[in-house]
This record gives sequence, structure tokens and C-alpha cells, in this order.
Amino acid sequence: MDVSVIIVSYNSRSVLEPCLESLKRQSVLANMEVIVVDNASSDGTPDMVRDRNPWVRLIPCDDNLGLSRGVNRGIRESHGKNFLILNPDTVLREEAIEQLVSFMERTPDAGIVGPKLVFNDGNLQYSCRRFYNWKVLLLRRTFLGKVFRKSRAVAEHLMLDFDHESVRQVDWMLGACLLVRREAVRSVGLMDERFFLYFEDVDWCYRMQQKGWKVYYNPGAVVVHDYARESAQTVINRSFVAHLASLIRYYEKWSSVLYLFKKYREVIKTLLFLAVDIAAFNLAFLSAYYLRVMMGDIFPNPIFSIGAYRGFVVFENLLFVFTYFASGLYRIRRDTSAVDELFGIGRAIVLASVLLMASTYLGQIRTYSRLVVAFLVPFSILYDWGFRALIRAAHRGLTAQKIDLKRVCIVGPAAGARELEVALSNDSALGLDIVGIVGTEADGESEQGRSLGGLDELDQIIDTYRVQELIFLPDALPSERIAEFVMLGRRRVVDVTLLTDYSGLVIHQARVADLGGRPVIAYRRDTRYVLDRGAKRLLDGVLAVVFLVVSVVFFVVYLIYTVVRGRSPFSREERLGLGGKSFTLPFAAARSPNGPSDIVNLPLFWLVLVGKMSMVGPYPLPAHDAELLDTAAGFRFGVRPGITGYWRVGKTTDISLESLLAQDANYTRNWSFVEDLKILVMTAGNIVMGRKRFLNIRHEPADNRGKLSS
Repeated sequence: MDVSVIIVSYNSRSVLEPCLESLKRQSVLANMEVIVVDNASSDGTPDMVRDRNPWVRLIPCDDNLGLSRGVNRGIRESHGKNFLILNPDTVLREEAIEQLVSFMERTPDAGIVGPKLVFNDGNLQYSCRRFYNWKVLLLRRTFLGKVFRKSRAVAEHLMLDFDHESVRQVDWMLGACLLVRREAVRSVGLMDERFFLYFEDVDWCYRMQQKGWKVYYNPGAVVVHDYARESAQTVINRSFVAHLASLIRYYEKWSSVLYLFKKYREVIKTLLFLAVDIAAFNLAFLSAYYLRVMMGDIFPNPIFSIGAYRGFVVFENLLFVFTYFASGLYRIRRDTSAVDELFGIGRAIVLASVLLMASTYLGQIRTYSRLVVAFLVPFSILYDWGFRALIRAAHRGLTAQKIDLKRVCIVGPAAGARELEVALSNDSALGLDIVGIVGTEADGESEQGRSLGGLDELDQIIDTYRVQELIFLPDALPSERIAEFVMLGRRRVVDVTLLTDYSGLVIHQARVADLGGRPVIAYRRDTRYVLDRGAKRLLDGVLAVVFLVVSVVFFVVYLIYTVVRGRSPFSREERLGLGGKSFTLPFAAARSPNGPSDIVNLPLFWLVLVGKMSMVGPYPLPAHDAELLDTAAGFRFGVRPGITGYWRVGKTTDISLESLLAQDANYTRNWSFVEDLKILVMTAGNIVMGRKRFLNIRHEPADNRGKLSS
């Protein structure tokens, strides 16, 4: 198969039919497959393709995937040596595809070849372009374009100085019709799916040239393109919004200026959060002060005017900010959870408030109300946590729109690097953009083509691909060279992450220390461990009693309801508990995901009270699966299984057995009383948000069971 023609359609029936007719007239039809990826059209496009063009392969989609995802889906299901990416509003002149294929075959460095595009009236359409710069952006995307209609910058961008009658290498071409070499796609990658519509062609051409492939314009092939620059017709329309969003994504991805800001974003983030914190502290003071004023009838002691608190407010702000710095709250990380931040803010505010209260006593300052200081604590925690949560929510919104993704390069042998690339790419919550791998071994020719380069090119790769983090696989390089690349990351202001086979050693209170000038991993004795375990059991008992009392009424109502409807109120399963001993675990409503709340499951809290379960702990493993028990480390049975745990507060209920065991291993190794409180808070949040607790555990094939990490 020489050519796979891929057309992405969306309500394109009227223009797609003549496009398909023009494909029938191509001389290479016998060596060509045509694939139409339909993005849930509602105008009868799929029916037209099925009924009138049975020779065309139709791939219907349930939703509008956008152009780039549609093209990628077509590429994945195609077989040709070359891909012809074609808009549905095009009509190919005779021999157009043959001209493009012939040029591709005799030009080995060509990654993309585009034809001469003309309007319906035969007039030339300026389809080859130079890359954008800031002048062109202003003139093409603002009202300034109407003021400076004969701008030289725009003329150069559109290549108006070129006669368009000769073959020429160009920066990029409109994506209406592009012949793309399969080998180039294997090397560069598919279209970037962050671009729903627009700029996917610019990005692809740019990446082609980064990898040494060239983009050519070939006027020997002519294609009629019914082109209407819809995004420029009016200021407010869907096309304009899509174009603007893609423009932002493109420049956020490739701009050197924005990359510089990203490299030093820690300073920017610290200043932003510092400003938000100070605003929260002052708002909290005002709330505390006026609440004290309103409570004047209850507390008759006189309160001074707000002006008398000027020095107090300055001191409060300085003390709170200093405490935040000392507590590490200005080491801003995008993966910090809301609960972790709440606990961190709470600790810092309480500590600062104690110091603040002590200073008013020690200084014999009678101007300041102790109640104002007391009220300041909850208000400061509430406001600051809320403000920070808003910033993080806004940032999550940006990453959901594929903006401000962290650009990551994986360093290591191809097989392991590809496996990690797939795993990280599939987890959108991480907000990562995997730009590629740097190979460290003699991989096959196809893998070398997909690699960004070798270790000796890493410095240049960081610049070329705007890399923000390097992830090294365990066997990427000898241990004596690790420091070399850590220093490279430090010099280039790039994060360096080393995946290690010794991750199981990094457990609770492990830290890197010095022993006679040699680095060691040290585990200091935990004098609070016994106290924390006692506090955990006390918390279990208190919460179990509370929920037993609260759930009695709900339990009785639930029993009556199920009996009246002739249903069994509970199902039971044998699970493994403390010491590996089995116990019976009840499930309300026959373990249905849509069943009632845990609040009706009174026997569950009884199990906590008698010590067979804990409020927080590892997942209670089924007692009947012998193979499963072989994969679970024995130390997980040294703690009670929990009603909730990491397995319940995760982002998904669909989890592999390997991931479940890894989560539970992390819990048992790094358990602390504070961590239990965090999980309880997250569980309450999930219940409020309607998150279900029932897991869909995907068991690995039997031959992989022994490979599971505990």
C-alpha cells in the first residue's frame, strides 16, 4: 500500500462527496486506501459514505475528537507507506497524489510534502508559510492587521515574495493536504492531540524539522481548497475561540520566553503565593476583629479601635510569613493535595498564633484582644487554604486544557523508556508532556529513529525540546555518572528524577545522611511510634462508637426497607485481617456500586470496635485467592485492614492488582497518625462528592504474578 488517505469529517457531507469523487480519479487508486474518520456528524455524513462509497473505510466516532485526534486514529488503523492528510473541503486535480508520492520517493529527507492549493476560481491560495513571530501575531490576530494592511512582516510570513511555481523547502504548510512519510511519523510522533483544531499542522512541521526531516512545497500537485478563514471573520465565534486556544497552547509549548519563565517559575510561584497568603492573613484579621466587635455584649471588656492594631498586623504578617517559610509552604509543588496543604497550613498557623499570643503576654500588651488572636487562627486557615485552593484549581483547569504541561524527557533503554512513557502519558492528572526518550543502549534501528539522541547530546536536547524534567530509569547509566547529570540539571535549571530499584528502602523517616564523608540512608528511631499506634487505636474506638450510635436509626430503616422489598440486606465475603487471619466482611446492598452509604453498615463499625478492622488501613484482601496471597508481602498483615485507605481516596476505582499492592505497601511503610487523619478527611470529601468505594481490581496474568512488587 503506497498511500493511506485520511480524512477527518464533521458535518461535511456537502463537501466530502466531491472530495471522494476526486479521489476515484487518481491514477494510484489501486495502491491507495481511503479512511474517513467521522467526528459524530449529525448531517448524514456517515450514511453517505456507507451507501455511496462502500470502497471507503469509515471509522465513526461517538464524540467530536477534534482534528488531531481524528487524524491520529486514522493513522493508527492505516497500512500505507505514506499518509495523505486531507481536508473534506478539497478536490484533487488529476495526478495530484502521484506527483506528491513521486516527489517523496526521490527526496529522502522529505518528511512532509504539500501541494499547490488554489481557490475554486483557480486563484492561488498562499498555503506555505514561515513560522510565526510576535509581529505577525499582532498583525494577524488583532485589529492592527486592518491598520497595517501592507505589513512586510505579514508578507514574509505568507511568503508573498515567492512565485509559488517552483519546488521549495518551507517552514510549514496548511494542513488541508499534506503527504507525510510513515518513517517520519515513527520518528517524530503523531499529531499533538492538545490541539483540537488549528496549529496542529504548524506544530507537526516544527517537530519534523527538529528531528532532521524537511517540509517541501511541490506545485506539481494541485488541489482545490474551499478555504474560508472563519476564525478571522468575526471577533466572537467558536472557530476564533478554538484558534486562540490552539495559539496559546502552541506558544506555551515552544516559546523561548515562556520557557525561561518556566525554568525560574519557583520564584514566580513563591511571589504569587506570598501575595495570596498576605491577603488571606489581613482578611482573617479583619474578620476576627469585627467578629470580636459584634460579640461586645457577650464580652464586655472594651476593645480598642482598629487603628491601634496597626503594629500588631505588621508583626502578625511577618510572623506568619516567617513560619510559612520555615514550614516549607513556599516550596510549591503541583502534586500537593488539598488535604496535605490544609494540614501544612494548619500546623504553621497554629504555631505562629501560639508565638503571637505569647508575645502579647510577654510584652504586657493590653491593647490587643486575646479573642482577636484566637479568632485569627480559624479564619487564617480557612481563607488561606481557600485562596490557595482557588489558584491550584485554576492551574488544574489549565492543565486540563493542555496548557502548562511539564515537558519531560525519559532517559534509559528503549524498552523500559517506552513502557514508562505510555504509563505517564495515560495519567492525565500528572500534567506531563513526554517529549521523547534519550536512548542509552544499542537499540534497533526503528528505536534509534524514535530517540531524541544520546547522552552526549542531552545538553542540546534540553534546549531544543524545552525540557523541564529528566527522568532516569534505574539502568540508564552507571552510578558513578549519576552525579554528573544531576549537576547538569542543576546548571540548566531542570528537575532530575531517578527511578530506583531501591525505592522499597525509602520508608518512614529515611533520609540521606553523612557517615565519615560517605552518603548513607539513615533510619532514626521513631520514639513516637508506640504513642501514635495507641492514638490510632483510640481514634478507631472513638469513631467506631460515634458511627455505631449515629448509624443505628439508619441501620434499622435500611433493614425494614430491604425486608419489605424482599431483598437481602447484606452480602458477606471472607477477607484477611491482622496476622493473616480471615474474618467475615459485610457489604450493604449485595456490594452494589450504587448501594447505600456505609452509614447503614453497622456491622462494619462493630468490626472496628472489636479490633478486626481499622478506620484507615490497607485494602482487605480476599481470603480465597491463594495466588494473590503469594504476591502480598507479609508485613501488610501486621496492620489491620481499613474501612478506607489510599485505595479509596485515589482518582479512580479501576485499579490493577500491582497498583493496589504498591499503594498498600506505601501505606504500611510510611504510616503515621497524621497521614491517617489526612486519609479520613479525603474520604469524607469523596463521600460528599459522590465517589464510590467499590474497586474494580484488574488481576494480572498468572505468568506476571511473581513480578508484582509489594
